[in-house]
Amino acid sequence: MNETTHDPQTPRPPHPITPAPMYESEARTISMWLHFAAAIAAILSAGTLSFVVPLVMWLMYRERSALVDWHGKQNLNLQLTMIGAGIAAVILGVVTLFIGFIVTIPLFIAYWIFSVVISFMAGTAAQRGEYYKIPLVIPFVR
Repeated sequence: MNETTHDPQTPRPPHPITPAPMYESEARTISMWLHFAAAIAAILSAGTLSFVVPLVMWLMYRERSALVDWHGKQNLNLQLTMIGAGIAAVILGVVTLFIGFIVTIPLFIAYWIFSVVISFMAGTAAQRGEYYKIPLVIPFVR
């Protein structure tokens, strides 16, 4: 049997399934909840689990809506920046024999408050269908 004919006994690979695009209203709602849920998780878990929500929602819906893709990346970058700031604050505090904590702890708390507030602001903008760019974040995910 040559390579151009197909053997009926061997199964063919399945056709790739493309995700169906979502309605604009659904995209706005998911984008809004992506931000709100991350802020709520930041409050309930003291910021330790706040990256999980935008990561899971972004991975689930990013191919179905450009709006969800944008807001998922924005909030994920915010949460990853928050984690990086926390690690940097601890390292700086330890390296300076705990004297650095006088500066790093208040700065970290201020950035944490900023991340919660800006998440609600970005969620409100997402509900309006706006592509809101969150300031003061490192763009880990582009």
